[in-house]
Amino acid sequence: MKKTFRIFSLVLTLALFAACNGDEDSLTNSIDFSTPYAITDSSTDSIRHQCYLLYEKYGVSVLFNDTVGAQKVGTDAKGNDIMRYETIDLNWNFQSHDKSSVTYTYDYLQTDAEKSQALSFAEIYLGTASSKMRPFTILLVDTLYIVKDGSAATKPQYHNGFRSLVVTQLNDFTPEDMHELSDSILRQMVLSRVQLDEDLVARFGAVSSQNKYYGRPWVNDGVNGGLGCVWNISHVGVYWKPQRLYNEGVAEEYITYSYYTYVSTVEEFEAERASIFQQIGRYGFICGSTAYSDQLAHLQSPDNVSQDLTYYVNTMLEIGETEFMNRYGASSMVKKKYDILADYIENELGVNLDF
Repeated sequence: MKKTFRIFSLVLTLALFAACNGDEDSLTNSIDFSTPYAITDSSTDSIRHQCYLLYEKYGVSVLFNDTVGAQKVGTDAKGNDIMRYETIDLNWNFQSHDKSSVTYTYDYLQTDAEKSQALSFAEIYLGTASSKMRPFTILLVDTLYIVKDGSAATKPQYHNGFRSLVVTQLNDFTPEDMHELSDSILRQMVLSRVQLDEDLVARFGAVSSQNKYYGRPWVNDGVNGGLGCVWNISHVGVYWKPQRLYNEGVAEEYITYSYYTYVSTVEEFEAERASIFQQIGRYGFICGSTAYSDQLAHLQSPDNVSQDLTYYVNTMLEIGETEFMNRYGASSMVKKKYDILADYIENELGVNLDF
């Protein structure tokens, strides 16, 4: 009985295979399995030609509409076409799908001039990003509307999704503006990737967590459990500067800041900054807590690993390895935390920090 059943099963399998093989041509003709994201060239459409050149060079589809393709897959009982649409789904993120709580809608670019301007940004961005940091698609639109849980819509400059980057409102951008926006997007993308690596975050945080350095006052008054910093500086009141010095990119701007007049030369600024970083670097930090206003940011070290990590990644990407080491590298603990992040950012993400 078992032998008969096996023979019948084999015959049925072979029959089904033959039937499928016989219909192979008709199936191939009715369903196109090629990717709708591939950009083909056009000799008559200059915008499509530019998109094709970007696709050929970087392997990224640059689009102006979230509907990527439409394909007829059959007809219904009334003879109407049944269509299958391929669309960009921003509801996918790195960990889940949020379609039930978030909606995305667009105002599209209308003219070739607007699209050409937006493509200039795409060229800048793709030329800057490492291959591992390039998205699968870039959607260039006039406006993106994001509505979360029925709240008022937000209109971000850009949105970095799981596979797609959406960039908006580029009409009035100069090349310099585009480079700044590109750098900002890449910093945010790197930070997001770093934050998602739990092992990396744990190793980074362990350096200053081991002795519970987070969320403690810089100066010890005998009862507050402070870290013991002694501000070796010449101006009264400037011991709050760890937060302020992180934010200031140009010494001259800091010196002429109307409310704070503690320093008068670039040399004095740099000397005080070095003194402060020497103190807080002993605990592995390059900045203070963000839980306070600028005037009170001197009170304590970063509240948690997340604050600390954000400072590090943003600063590393903003000033590069050489300036980072010149400014903070005297501390072995800072160097250890830098190396943990730099190994991942350079080797896993392909982002160059030596600039």
